[in-house]
Amino acid sequence: MDGKRILTFDVGSRFIRHTIVTDGRPAVPSSFATAGEDSVALFDSIADAVRRPSNGQVDGVALSLPGFVDVRRQRVMAGGSINALYRQNVGDELHKRLGDDLPIWVENDANCVAIAEKHCGNARKLDDFVVFTVTDTGVGGSLFLDGHIRRGRDWRAGEIGMMITNYQTQGAKTLHEFSSTNSLGQRYVAKYGGQAQSIVPSGLLRRMDEPDVRDMVDEWMSYIAVGIFNVIVSVDPECVLLGGAICQEPSFLPLVRQALEELPSWKDFNTPVKRCRNAGNAELLGAYYAFMTELG
Repeated sequence: MDGKRILTFDVGSRFIRHTIVTDGRPAVPSSFATAGEDSVALFDSIADAVRRPSNGQVDGVALSLPGFVDVRRQRVMAGGSINALYRQNVGDELHKRLGDDLPIWVENDANCVAIAEKHCGNARKLDDFVVFTVTDTGVGGSLFLDGHIRRGRDWRAGEIGMMITNYQTQGAKTLHEFSSTNSLGQRYVAKYGGQAQSIVPSGLLRRMDEPDVRDMVDEWMSYIAVGIFNVIVSVDPECVLLGGAICQEPSFLPLVRQALEELPSWKDFNTPVKRCRNAGNAELLGAYYAFMTELG
């Protein structure tokens, strides 16, 4: 065992979770609100968390971030739903606040999920797999092919949510807009009224005996199935692993498989589709293993 204490961060659109990981074992995470529009406040808050006495002496910092992440330059090209990350040199900003002696590593959040699954999850024996995450704001993805993360020329490989899946009727709307959990809540509000933020998407999956709710969920699932199918026919992975909190709902995976079965060509591909093992701490663990692989 290495014994290094790595402080890992999962930077989300609303909250930033963080914890110490030692020898692949995370402590209980803490969290604070994300300063999503103010880059100075965002980096100050992360640096303050590193300095907290409760964290003690740390041997490195690793961050899981949304968007297009240039790991070589430790730079975020586009920060997804967090505007404060747009074209920010994350590594440089944190070194300014914490000094140059502290090793820092940053990685895309969906890639962190894949890295966690490869090291301590359901992909330990796989060299070719895809992670497909469903979140509040959209769909994330990671391509782990030939034993490595496929990053692409401009760090944009695996941006599954940017697929255009319904051009004739919906124009250039992306899979993000059809398959996020927020979009499921918006479907419900459009029919019944109310406030979208008050709708709990996981609760709708428990009301499948109501015909109108069933129709909404089935339509939502059809877009998720199309996204999964398009990735499978593109890269022919050994397995697709589903991530995101909603994927842990007991009915989610059976509904995805049912939607895939309804696609006429699914029988020709019929790739295993499973849940990610590391549900709650996937990004934190993935950031740790990314750090240890690159800098450890």
